[in-house]
Amino acid sequence: MNNNIIKLKDKVKQSVKGLTGTEAFKNWFKNHKVREDALVFLNNSFIYRKQTIPTTKNDQYLCLKVKNGSVSTSEVFVAKPGEFNVDFKLLSSKSKTLPGIETLDNAIKKELSHIGQLVFVLIGELKDVEHEVSVNHSSVKCLRYDPKAETLAVQDSDDGTKIIVINQLTDPAKAWWGLESVLQKEVGNNLSSLESAFADAFEKLRNETRKHLIMPQVGTRKSRSCVTLLSQFRSSVSKQRQIYARALEEYDKGGTQADAYLRDAMRIAYNFADDAIKVLELLVSIADLKAVLLWCTIKEHFDIAEAFRNLPWTKSRKKASLERYREIISGARNRAFHNLLAFDRTIEANLQGIQIGAKRLTLFPAYGRRKASIPFDYEDREMVEVLAKLTRAPETTIDFEFWKKNEKVMECFEKLLHATEEALWLLNAGRSR
Repeated sequence: MNNNIIKLKDKVKQSVKGLTGTEAFKNWFKNHKVREDALVFLNNSFIYRKQTIPTTKNDQYLCLKVKNGSVSTSEVFVAKPGEFNVDFKLLSSKSKTLPGIETLDNAIKKELSHIGQLVFVLIGELKDVEHEVSVNHSSVKCLRYDPKAETLAVQDSDDGTKIIVINQLTDPAKAWWGLESVLQKEVGNNLSSLESAFADAFEKLRNETRKHLIMPQVGTRKSRSCVTLLSQFRSSVSKQRQIYARALEEYDKGGTQADAYLRDAMRIAYNFADDAIKVLELLVSIADLKAVLLWCTIKEHFDIAEAFRNLPWTKSRKKASLERYREIISGARNRAFHNLLAFDRTIEANLQGIQIGAKRLTLFPAYGRRKASIPFDYEDREMVEVLAKLTRAPETTIDFEFWKKNEKVMECFEKLLHATEEALWLLNAGRSR
C-alpha cells in the first residue's frame, strides 16, 4: 500500500479513536443495547446547519463494527446509510436497511482521485512582495514598500530624484518621523508639501500592496518556515483567545477596571462570532464536498459542535446554531459598544395636564409632496422629532458563565484549523503529480 495512503488512514483512525473516547460518545454507547457485529455510524456534520451552511451533507459516513461488546477502532469503514441528524447511529448486523460497507483504503483512494486543486488554497503560502507608488512631489519619485528592508531609507533614483523605502504599512506617522530628518536635508523648505504628498502616497501604497498566495506543489509537505492561509488564521485566533482569557480573568477579580476588561472580552467575542464563524462555515462546507478531509478531522468537528452545545443558551426556544450564536453575542455587545447614553430601558414621560399648542392640520396634500408635508404641526414639534431620534440598541443579557465557556469554542476552533491544515498537507503529499 502507498505510504501516503497509510498515513492518511492512520490520521483518520486517530481522529475516530479520539471521537469514540469522548464522554459524549461513551455515554451514548452505554445507553444503547448493542449486539455483536452491529455497525456504529458517525455523522458527517455535527453543527446545526440551517440558514448558514450553503452545501449539502456528503452521503459517505464513517462506520465502525462492534466487537466483544465495544466499538472497535482497529478498522474503519465507509458506507452510505442515508442521511440522519443524530450524532451517532446504530444498526444491527441483521437490519434489512444495512448498507454495504467499503474499506477505508479504497474510499481514500477514490477521494484522492477527485480531490481537485482549489481546496489546497487553504495551505497556500503567504508571502509579502515589494510594491511602489509614485509620489506627487518634484523631489521624490516614488514610495516603495520592501518587506525585507531592515530600516527605512532614502535612495537615489536614475533621474536624480529620491526613492523612499519603508518596511511597514500600518503606521504612516512612524514612517514619516523615521525619515523626516533625512528628507529635511534633501528637500529643505519643501518638507511640508512632501509630508502631505507622502501621506497620500502611503495610503495608496497600503491599498494597492498585496500578499501573494503560492499554491503548494503536488506531492510536497509543509516546510517549517511556511506561513499558510490556515496557519495565519490560527495564529490570529490564538492571539485573540489569549487576550480574551486574560480579560475574563481580570474581570473576575473585580475592581474599578472590571467593566473595561469585560468590554475587551466582548469585543473579541464579537469579532470571533463575525469573522471566525465565517471560516468555520467554510470548513464545514469543504467537509461536505471533500469527505476525506472531514474523516481526518472528525474529532475536531465534533468537539467544536459540543463546545457550542455546552454554552448556556438561556431558556431560548431556538436551537444552538451558528446564527443564534451570532445573535446572542451581537445583542450582548450592543449595550457595551453602541449605547453611549447608559439607558437600559425605554423611558416614558407622563405629560397629562401639559398643554401643547396646536398650529395646523393638513389634509390631502399633493401626492408628489406628501413626504415634505407636515400633517399635524404643533408647538415645539421640532424638539419632539429630535428627541424621538434618541434610541437604544437592542441587547441580550448573558451570564458570565457564557463568556467563560465561549473560550472553549475558540480553543476548539483553533484546534480544528490546526487539524485541517495537517490533513491538507497529508492529502497534498498523497496526490499524484
